[in-house]
Amino acid sequence: MFSVYIFIVAISSALTAVVDDTPNLCSMGEFRCNDGACISMDLLCDGRSDCADQSDEDSCWLSQSSLGGKGLLSRTRRQTTCRRNQWQCRDGSCIGFDGKCDGVVDCSDASDETFPLCRKMPCQSNWFRCTYGACVDGTAPCNGIQECADNSDELLPRCRNETEEVRGQFRCDSGQLISAADHCDGKVDCSDGSDETVKTCAGKKCPGYLFQCAYGACVDQGSDCDGIKECADGSDESDELCNRISTVTTTSTTRPQLGGKCVLPPHPTNGVYTVIGAPNAKPGQTYSVVYLNVSCAAGFGLKSGKGSLFCVDGAWSDDMPECVRFCRLNPHESVEYRCVISGGNSVEGTRECSKYEPTGTMVRPQCRQPNYYYPGVLSVMRCIDGNWDSIAICSPECGRVTPEGEQLVIGGWAAKRGELPWHTGIYSKKTSPFKQICGGSLVSTNVVISAAHCFWDDLSKQQPPQNYAIAVGKLYRPFNNQKDVGSQHSDVKDIKIPPRFQGAAANFQEDIAVVILVTIIQYKTFIRPVCLSFDYNFDKRQLSVGKMGKVAGWGLTGENGVASPTLKVVELPYVDLNLCISSSPPGFREYINSDKFCAGFTNGTTLCKGDSGGGLAFPDWEMGVERFYLRGVVSTAPTNEDLCNAHTYVTFTQIAKHEHFIKEFL
Repeated sequence: MFSVYIFIVAISSALTAVVDDTPNLCSMGEFRCNDGACISMDLLCDGRSDCADQSDEDSCWLSQSSLGGKGLLSRTRRQTTCRRNQWQCRDGSCIGFDGKCDGVVDCSDASDETFPLCRKMPCQSNWFRCTYGACVDGTAPCNGIQECADNSDELLPRCRNETEEVRGQFRCDSGQLISAADHCDGKVDCSDGSDETVKTCAGKKCPGYLFQCAYGACVDQGSDCDGIKECADGSDESDELCNRISTVTTTSTTRPQLGGKCVLPPHPTNGVYTVIGAPNAKPGQTYSVVYLNVSCAAGFGLKSGKGSLFCVDGAWSDDMPECVRFCRLNPHESVEYRCVISGGNSVEGTRECSKYEPTGTMVRPQCRQPNYYYPGVLSVMRCIDGNWDSIAICSPECGRVTPEGEQLVIGGWAAKRGELPWHTGIYSKKTSPFKQICGGSLVSTNVVISAAHCFWDDLSKQQPPQNYAIAVGKLYRPFNNQKDVGSQHSDVKDIKIPPRFQGAAANFQEDIAVVILVTIIQYKTFIRPVCLSFDYNFDKRQLSVGKMGKVAGWGLTGENGVASPTLKVVELPYVDLNLCISSSPPGFREYINSDKFCAGFTNGTTLCKGDSGGGLAFPDWEMGVERFYLRGVVSTAPTNEDLCNAHTYVTFTQIAKHEHFIKEFL
């Protein structure tokens, strides 16, 4: 059941003070102090003395019987509502608005410094955000003073002058080593649980499309309130986050008295209400004072968001809340959803959308630029009877190079930062430091396409994924070069290779691999996927004689040279298949099989050892934008007495020939 729970407990049989039949009575809506002064009922029991004799607060804790002949019926609660400049704690007490999510616990029940309350609190750029969301002074981290309620400002790794992850591994407090990818992922992997604590996760920054747990871990989008505990501390399923608790505004459980002018209304359509203090009450019964708590059936929610109302002497505080069908709006990494707010005089604005929105809500989707786009105009989404009439999804800015960047391949030129933003380095983890062995092409946030022979040994066959790691956004060959600011790394979760691939034994037929990553890659202007298109005519048009494609790599810089320390790019022309076969040594021709094409020169500009798996991409124009499409994967080339034969063509595994295999894992 989708419900809004508002725990309002019944009070004594009157909300207003009943005074003697004496002169100078206060008007309706006012409370008469013991000294005869009148104050607004809104000031009664608000935690502050507004009567000179403090009787507006003293009476809140008295019982009816103790008041004797005065006849004052108490409201045993902390207060009704807080003042405009105050915020109400869950226990009913009031604090200043500036005390909410400021790192200091002001409410006696600590409800002003909770993860559900503070997680989306906007912080100024010069403030420090505590792991649970509160905003504190920018000087708070590592100053020796706890300024965050969870102490996350003093638990950052830099406060201990430590590095949490080294060479792709995380060291647990017990000394156990686990993969860095398992650190702060919501699941406990250290035997002592030390990989999922505020101490080890306080410094984590989650991409906007992921859910961040209260202690800092990053888990999948949509994890909150899905009924599955995905944060180690359960913060994704907390009662407060999932609207299963609410502010308690009264403390008495006195049963309301039957008889009076308040007639219980019919239950709302697609919902029910309960009478606080009288759970068996039925529509049509009458009371002098009554509180109702409304909840809606599964799939429905309160249109106004307010699930309680009360009646005093026949006067209801509000209309019965309406239960309407809600649409679930799942977040998506490519789109920002803004819900439309309509005002008077045709004025229109937007707000941040909630996870559930009522029927009638309109959403204006916006692509998260500059890394996502939509070729047309995104339509407004409408919530109609529990379903969106459309779901807007934007496409990654694939195949686009960064116009200006920073400064393979024999005869190539030094790559600029973002020149081929999909190029991926494949590294072997068998050595320390990790060794770059191949290249690849990023095609989605967690998939890289490379060559099968990069993950193959003719004796032991396919190698296990834990032997490899990848890096994107890099110019420099070493895995952890500090000059590669903003580069991203991931361990390999799985490697998919066609079953017919058998290495040299089968002439490198079907030399292609789909590499599944452990860590989601976050797109930047210098980290973007290459475009994929399996259209036959488009593929044929791009792979025609004389068309030039680009490929990058850290391969040998000369026929007997050393690996390039920086990424290089080379532009190679597509070569007619008959020319390629006739120009290749007889012993190599058998490797030019049915899923290969040739490209390159015979003038000394070529690809070499270390460039295998890199993607050859060809440009095309779409609506005035140049995009590169992946057409081939570097496979094999003839050898000679040199380390690298710079005077032969190179064969590439043709992407279009493996459409179904690739799509199976995208």
